[in-house]
Amino acid sequence: MKKKRCEIVNDSMQALHALAKLMPQLHTQCSLAEMLETINRSLGASLAWVSVNDNDGLHRVVCAGDVACHSFEVADFLAGALLQRHHRSWRVVYWKEKIGRVLFPPQHPGYTQLQSGVLCKLSTHNCHCRGYFFLAFDEKLYSLSILKNIVVVLVEKLKDYFEEIIAREKTAQEMQRVVTQYKTLFERAPVLMNSFDKFNRCVLWNAECEKVFGWTMAEIGAHADPLSLFYPDPEERRRVRESVNVSPLKDMYEWHPLRKDGTQLTVLWSNILLPDNSILNIGLDITERKKAEQQLEVKATIDDLTGCFNRSAILQQLELAQSANARREANSHFCVLMFDLDFFKQINDEWGHQVGDAALLHFCDCIRELAPSDSALGRVGGEEFLLLLAQTHGHDAAQLSARLHTTLKTKPLRVGEKKLELSFSAGVVEVCGDQFDTSALLTRADKALYDAKRTGRGKTVVAAGYL
Repeated sequence: MKKKRCEIVNDSMQALHALAKLMPQLHTQCSLAEMLETINRSLGASLAWVSVNDNDGLHRVVCAGDVACHSFEVADFLAGALLQRHHRSWRVVYWKEKIGRVLFPPQHPGYTQLQSGVLCKLSTHNCHCRGYFFLAFDEKLYSLSILKNIVVVLVEKLKDYFEEIIAREKTAQEMQRVVTQYKTLFERAPVLMNSFDKFNRCVLWNAECEKVFGWTMAEIGAHADPLSLFYPDPEERRRVRESVNVSPLKDMYEWHPLRKDGTQLTVLWSNILLPDNSILNIGLDITERKKAEQQLEVKATIDDLTGCFNRSAILQQLELAQSANARREANSHFCVLMFDLDFFKQINDEWGHQVGDAALLHFCDCIRELAPSDSALGRVGGEEFLLLLAQTHGHDAAQLSARLHTTLKTKPLRVGEKKLELSFSAGVVEVCGDQFDTSALLTRADKALYDAKRTGRGKTVVAAGYL
């Protein structure tokens, strides 16, 4: 190798042959490090490096060879007094001997090992990057003018390659940065993101999925049919698969998968078809929001104290029953029972409002024990209640009212050590077939109730005839 190297740098023809053989090996598919290694191998050099600055202020140093060299050593060398003194008047500088002492500190192995060297300024055609190309040998070379010309030719040939390689590597770094950002976004996004391949294997499963569902990606991957973990019902699982694999849903649709602990969730899912025909599933866990909405719906229709329908809700139930009856649907006849708790003001005055509230709740609980499951109970006033009894005739409603009287006697309200026996008056209206309005029905029920109170309370009056 040493003899060959001497021939190359001492003979112009040999140098041309070496360059002709070297050039095809240098191309933009190489990395800078690979390119420098090829140059070292072809010319017998022990160290090669390139230091480049681009227009974006990015500085790069790439070294290759038998002698280790670091970027800070390159920076110190380039900032040396020799270069500062000649920075405007030279293109190529070479050293016949002891270049190692210029480049390295005494404790570095290259300090004594490296002898001859050559440094060439580098500037691309479009001035997109500028820098230096350096080559060093571990022996003294006396025909350095030929080596100088070799390096000049190399730099002329390679400077645009350097620019392209640097641009490519810079693009790769930027792509890696973008990939890292998207990976971080994928992992930390507060939305559900996952994907399953055509073999039903989970290939994406972000941290939010693990947090919400309770399964890790490894646990899902170990299951023969991962989807069955979330949708045990085969029919629902079929619909889910169809929505993802057959015709991905761009809009968000509501599904009810299970957590690992068996809790049912409410999730909005959308599917995005990616360029490689895989599908990314994006979801929002709205379980808590759904619960809150349901609680609001209940609060809007339920009386806080008694747990039965409030006034507006029971009147809406009444209108629905009226509409069905007006259309003469089968078994659409019904009865309205209007209750009024007797002497309720006295209860509040003598026992206190807390006991009065307990009396209302106890009264409703007793009604609920006796009323059919398809009935509807609502509070229309302070101590006034409305009970809708489907497919019930007047005398049956009156019998239920009588049983309620008995229940209240046998199960009085307990207030500490004392007992409070409740009583009520009631009016019954039977609705069968004819069309009418809510106001007329309530007026007639109220009149029947008034008759019950007027004739001594604790009674039930059935309005004569049908509405």
